[in-house]
Amino acid sequence: MYKFLSFIALFFVLLPSFARADINIAVIAPLAGDQAVLGKEIVSGAKTAVNEINHNGGLNGEKINLVVVDDQCNDTLAISTAQMMAVNSSPKDKMNLVIGPYCQNELTQVANIYAKAKILQIVPTSVSGYEIGNKPQSMLSLVGTSEQQSLDFFKFYLKNFDMQKLALAYDGKNKEIVGVAAALQEEFFKAGKMIDFKSYNFSSYDKDYEQMAEDIITDASKVVLILGQEKDVTKLAKELKSEDKNLAVFVNRYHVEGYYNQKMGKYAEGTYFLSLPTLKESPEFTETLVKMRLLGIEPQGLSVYSYSAVRLWAEMVQQADSYKFEKILPLFKNFSADMAWGKETFVNGTPKNPVNYSIYQLSDGEYTQVY
Repeated sequence: MYKFLSFIALFFVLLPSFARADINIAVIAPLAGDQAVLGKEIVSGAKTAVNEINHNGGLNGEKINLVVVDDQCNDTLAISTAQMMAVNSSPKDKMNLVIGPYCQNELTQVANIYAKAKILQIVPTSVSGYEIGNKPQSMLSLVGTSEQQSLDFFKFYLKNFDMQKLALAYDGKNKEIVGVAAALQEEFFKAGKMIDFKSYNFSSYDKDYEQMAEDIITDASKVVLILGQEKDVTKLAKELKSEDKNLAVFVNRYHVEGYYNQKMGKYAEGTYFLSLPTLKESPEFTETLVKMRLLGIEPQGLSVYSYSAVRLWAEMVQQADSYKFEKILPLFKNFSADMAWGKETFVNGTPKNPVNYSIYQLSDGEYTQVY
């Protein structure tokens, strides 16, 4: 069945395939294009967890079959993927779990398709607060909301740049980014610091990055947070740094991965990157790190989170003593587990203590965690 779907859709790849395995999980991530580096990290983590389970005799006596889907961060493909998985109801072909998708423009629609088909879903990366509020019970958000980065950035700003004017440049056409921008503005408002905050919408400048940079510098901004598509972020950052090399420029790693440094050249030096933590220095991650290295995998970026998503599901299967949707679904409402970042309790599919964003700075070609 999946070979047929692969032929007509050109985006199904099976890794690995077990002829007798009736337990299927899928990981959905971009494997080509601008987001390919991130997608490959997600696939690597999920694949490592599945290989570890199978190497140790399977889960509840069953081998796990991993299906990797390249959705190319395309909304149409994400919906089509969900629809095709939903129609596979036989024990051999039915999907028991979906990890992802990474790109989430149509997440609510996609999640509802999986829910109706009784397919459990774990999103290993941050989800917008809007999507969290509209998600079905069968979707679990592993690390919390993308708005968390606003709070973590604001704490870093207060500690290191307090009283300096912040310019927020953002993509007003992206609802997730709009949510992050609104959350950051709220932090400045609550702290009585709106005098130090000004926002700039890319849409208002119609690709005139030079004018946008000029306005930001004219307004005496000393700190700039840029959220948007990689080309917009990079072109504006380059304009800003070429005018004032002392500007503190912050970007979201997941918006610019693999593109920013290449295009920025010398101007990339000193840039701050917001990112979910790699966890390599975290004591709670030591056991997971050892496991992954024994399997020949050096954890990179998001691989930690997709690995943890599979392991969380496996723990739920063991507790429920079943792979059945109806048996595991109640655990999405209330479940505690030792995650790679410490003890976590999930309530109604969201973590009580969401993972904090970290901040890394590029210096002499190396990333150093500064928060």
